[in-house]
Amino acid sequence: MIKKQENKTEIQKRPPVVVVLGHIDHGKTSLLMAIKDFKTLGKEEGGITQHVGAYQIEYNKEKITFLDTPGHESFSAIRSRGSKAADIGLLVIDACEGIKKQTREAIKHIKESGVSPIIVLNKIDKPNANPEKVKQQLLEEDIWVESLGGKIPSVNISAKTKEGIDDLLEVILLVAEMEQLESISDAKGEGVIIESKLDTKRGPTATVLITQGVLRSGDVIGTSSTAGKIKTFESFDGKNIKEAFVGAPVSISGFSEVPSVGEVVKVYDSLAEASKEVKPRNVLIKNPIIKEGDKVLNLIIKTDVIGSLEGILEILKGIPQDQVKLNILKGEVGDVNEKDVKLARDSDAHLIAFRVKTEKIAEGIMQNNKIDLCFFDIIYDLAMRIREFMDAILVIEKKRIDVGELDVLAIFRTEKDKQIVGGRVMDGRVEKGLKVEIFRDNQKIGEGKVTGLETNKKKVDVVHKDNEAGILYVGKERVQEGDTLKFYKEEFIKPTISNV
Repeated sequence: MIKKQENKTEIQKRPPVVVVLGHIDHGKTSLLMAIKDFKTLGKEEGGITQHVGAYQIEYNKEKITFLDTPGHESFSAIRSRGSKAADIGLLVIDACEGIKKQTREAIKHIKESGVSPIIVLNKIDKPNANPEKVKQQLLEEDIWVESLGGKIPSVNISAKTKEGIDDLLEVILLVAEMEQLESISDAKGEGVIIESKLDTKRGPTATVLITQGVLRSGDVIGTSSTAGKIKTFESFDGKNIKEAFVGAPVSISGFSEVPSVGEVVKVYDSLAEASKEVKPRNVLIKNPIIKEGDKVLNLIIKTDVIGSLEGILEILKGIPQDQVKLNILKGEVGDVNEKDVKLARDSDAHLIAFRVKTEKIAEGIMQNNKIDLCFFDIIYDLAMRIREFMDAILVIEKKRIDVGELDVLAIFRTEKDKQIVGGRVMDGRVEKGLKVEIFRDNQKIGEGKVTGLETNKKKVDVVHKDNEAGILYVGKERVQEGDTLKFYKEEFIKPTISNV
């Protein structure tokens, strides 16, 4: 439907754009695949031939666009530049497991972004699924679903069996109708970068979600960091197209450099005009100040697209660096090359590869120098491995734990370096195997170990407060009546970054 305002500007209803967020194992990808298999536009003509970061379906004669990107990281990168690429946020929660740490992070993303939330309770086909329990957990996060008197819709689904997918799509369209989503149809084309990469054949390439007007093949385009002219222009399912409208995800090439995720793409009359808007790109990496004596973990990070790099850097910023500092020597898009490997060798750095390959020359240098390279395709796994690297740098600490005290009442036997003494436990407890300190007139005079323990003439492993005990003490110093014995144990603790 198109309507004209008094200034003759054409206002057109547009498809809703949906982003899927949630905990890593709760079924975000499965849901997207279920919807894609369910109703993907163009599927009959050969299906999707490439991954462009988004896809579109048609349901009840209405189009819906889904952002098929690594949810949290790309969504954060888009929001950080002030762009609102999505209208609706699906919060996917496993109905068996309930709310997890990343669920809370997703809730924060949704609230801060201003998108309209829909709660998606997945895996209801499992016998231990408990959607009502999850709804109660959501109350603690200030999320009130409709069935509990709130305004946020919730849908029970199974991505595995596709149960509830119809219901979910209907709710999405209902929320979109209430939002009255519109755009200016006759304006110059404009969009948001959803994904970007350096394609070995096409050069700088990006997935663009069109947010206004019409984008056409051959248009001169520009962002805040790069400009160019559209060379290749494809729909989300890999077909060559000449034009695309609001709500459509498209893949384009022709930029002079790889743009950043979240940047706004605009159409210009000339390349000179577009180039005027290009500004030097902000440095993504901000390393902490490193002082002498600091424990440091050097990293070299290579990723497939700018969005991945930004997402990784954002997550690494959240890792505590009180004990070990992260020093990112290099972070860029592209395969691991010879320079990366030599830098890792010379700086004792860990090489991190996210969804990229290794050039042959680089592989040879790595083998000759025994340099480790860690490959990842999930950012959460990458962050956990880096925490492990940081943990490995930390020094094992010895911690003393006081257990109990005993007043010595009698000495039963004394040998070369052994004594059997009796007394009353005045505090805590005495255990076989504990270390012991001897105090006389409030001064420590020696120490040893408890190798045997009795109470009421029975061998035991522990004697508690207010009970008498016989102790087999091993040590050089002699215990006397009236002494106080203090018992303790030592634990060797390996501190971890996750405990900071």
